Amino acid sequence: MIDRSTPPPISNFEKVELNFPNPITLSNGISVWVVDKGDDEVNRLDLYIGGGTLQEPTPMLAYLSGILCFEGSATRSAEAISEAFDYYGAIKSAQPYDHCTLVSVSMANRHFKSITEIFCDCIREPLYSPGECEIYKKSLASNLAIAQERVDFLASKAMKRLYYGAHHPAAREATPEGLMSITREDLLRFHREYYHPQNLRIIISGKVGEHELAVLEATFGAWQKKGQQVDESLEPPIVSGKEKLSVIDKKGAVQSGIEMCIRAIPRQHPDYFKLRLLVTALGGYFGSRLNMNIREEKGYTYGIQSALLGKKNDSVIIVYTSCATAHTRLLIDEVKHEMARLRQQLMPADELAVVKQHMLSDLMKTLDTPFSIARYVGDWFTCGVYPEYFNKQVEAIVKCTPEDVLQVAQTYLLEEKMLIAIAGDEEKMQL
Repeated sequence: MIDRSTPPPISNFEKVELNFPNPITLSNGISVWVVDKGDDEVNRLDLYIGGGTLQEPTPMLAYLSGILCFEGSATRSAEAISEAFDYYGAIKSAQPYDHCTLVSVSMANRHFKSITEIFCDCIREPLYSPGECEIYKKSLASNLAIAQERVDFLASKAMKRLYYGAHHPAAREATPEGLMSITREDLLRFHREYYHPQNLRIIISGKVGEHELAVLEATFGAWQKKGQQVDESLEPPIVSGKEKLSVIDKKGAVQSGIEMCIRAIPRQHPDYFKLRLLVTALGGYFGSRLNMNIREEKGYTYGIQSALLGKKNDSVIIVYTSCATAHTRLLIDEVKHEMARLRQQLMPADELAVVKQHMLSDLMKTLDTPFSIARYVGDWFTCGVYPEYFNKQVEAIVKCTPEDVLQVAQTYLLEEKMLIAIAGDEEKMQL
């Protein structure tokens, strides 16, 4: 049998740096961040458009506004756009965040001009054809209906209400019915309000030279439309009540979905990187304490993870998993046990060394490709990462001591502040 308790050796390194790019400005004021890796014959354009899930009146409206841009424009049909993307091998995507929506296109460098012209056309004047919208909405609604049968989805939904408060915009979840109610007029209204140069930031990555920048100027730089930038500092307050436990009863479920959360500190806090290391040791990699105890030793779950999810103004420690319904109580008790051990005992030096090297190795992946670097730069817009963040994180990881880990555990890893959301067959949970 493989001994999973002893991880393989990790080569040691202590210094990794990321040079955060400075933006250039197109003639109409759009800021462009350039991640130039001239030896890569590829490009990706990431458009961060102010207006996300906290601004949308109906869940999934921000996402639909981005992805449906490619389903026809004022000058091109949906079929023509699809054929061009297939012919040139371009890939499109959309992802909503709290205060913005990311719409991206990846392509071979030799097709940059052709794809960028189409992309700009789609963003500036999307058709939002009712027929195309209905087809896409029906597909998403079907996926949502399936997701709502999963206990992990239900637990996550319950946690958002527990954490933020039932009426907070971040606690809203899309439903098939709500999704199908979104109209072409809703999409056009959202586009008019948020899709304009003053509310747009661009990251271009891959092979970037004068030609690519000239194409951006000729397309997005020529966009003349006035509007107001979203104020990302304005966030509704978290108004969660005194409830610490939420149980969603799903009769007949053979598993329980479990989320455990503790509100933490913003990225700018001096303890943030030490807390990230603590959370990684708890359940952030395969050799973590939670995984070795609850998966490998007890066999309660196939996998359990913890993470520190950082946003612009706060962060949350989250532990999430699923398990056989009868193990629900036992699993939660073991999570609390491992948290208590971290509060009570200094972390052994050899364990700390492994956690550090895991985190540093993981950070190295950020520098693998121009696209991964670009996504890291994009984190500045979506969740409060700042230019010095990467290098400060490396420095903090290297310097962190067992005493530092104990201090942040005793300060932030507090059971009395923990929220727990469970979905499953309540009668069989043995809570």
